[in-house]
Amino acid sequence: MSGSFSRRWTSRPLSEESTPEQCSGDDPDGDSCGDESKPPTQSSFLPRLSHTNRRNSVQMLTPLHYQHGYQYPLIVWLHSAGGNERQIENVLPHISTRNYVGLGVRATRAIDVRGRGFDWPSGRDATAKSSEIVLDAIDQTMEEFSIHPDRVVLAGYGSGATLACKIALLQSDRIAGVVRMGGKFPDASGVFKNFKQLRERRMPMLWQQAINGYDDDPDMLQRDITAAQCIRARVEIRQYRGEDVMNTVALKDIDRWCFDKIIAPKPTEPCVGETTMDGSEFTTVDFSAN
Repeated sequence: MSGSFSRRWTSRPLSEESTPEQCSGDDPDGDSCGDESKPPTQSSFLPRLSHTNRRNSVQMLTPLHYQHGYQYPLIVWLHSAGGNERQIENVLPHISTRNYVGLGVRATRAIDVRGRGFDWPSGRDATAKSSEIVLDAIDQTMEEFSIHPDRVVLAGYGSGATLACKIALLQSDRIAGVVRMGGKFPDASGVFKNFKQLRERRMPMLWQQAINGYDDDPDMLQRDITAAQCIRARVEIRQYRGEDVMNTVALKDIDRWCFDKIIAPKPTEPCVGETTMDGSEFTTVDFSAN
């Protein structure tokens, strides 16, 4: 991650002193926003690795100064092609080091000979299986940590973003909102089967795209907006300069969006809009080889 997050973190006990991030959001300690461009320290999180079974594993991250008596929002991260469940270690510090419990879920299909890179297969049966794995991982996390049941956010990058949208539409009663970094919004086939429920639910969604990125297709964006309008989803679209949406500004925007739409929503008129960032503050986020 721009150098400082290319290596693994070292776990440290909570009693050891570390530098906290001052961030916005529903923080049990009541801290306010600080310098979002400053990367968190290497010991900001205590990684906890659990295994759902032999084939699929999850990565759980607890926030700095975790408090058992506070119900945290949960960010469930679905990685891009070639990544794995530990991609969340590179992502969550740039969202917030204090506001969320994090959960990274490994995809079901290995795509390299070392067995470190995975991807989410497409197809109705594959989506159903992936949805089952993700929901089981959420249940497991809720058993181990204090999670607010109405503040579970699915977020993904690339193919993980596509799957996050599919699962959110299939399991709209369990998911509070979805963040799509790139990827594609699913069509009506299979995932709009609960059409009436989806229209009543009005799922909050954050779509993030790079203006010159691989997923930046005006025709496809128009199709996606039309599909979202059909189910009355509350979509916010943000576009960023550059060729890759994975940057520090986009990640920090997830924290602000979660606070405004999920944690402490304000009564505002629903709309589908676009915002272009000037690109003066962000740096690209690179993932280390896992």
